Amino acid sequence: MGMREDVERVEQHIREIEQRIERQSAVITQAEENGLPTEGPRNFLWFLKETLSLSRDHLARLLADEFRAGDSR
Repeated sequence: MGMREDVERVEQHIREIEQRIERQSAVITQAEENGLPTEGPRNFLWFLKETLSLSRDHLARLLADEFRAGDSR
């Protein structure tokens, strides 16, 4: 798999995580409205946000590598 494909894959992963964060936030809102506990959903939301942060870091490293590889050509 080439560098461009890696970047595209991570970008897609980021979009998917962002969608999951939106859905999880809606789950939390619904649970709050219904008086249900939110500790579990909030923990999962935290996990998703951490995963998003790591994925964005990964993307930044890939883009930097791609940029450097372009400079060496």
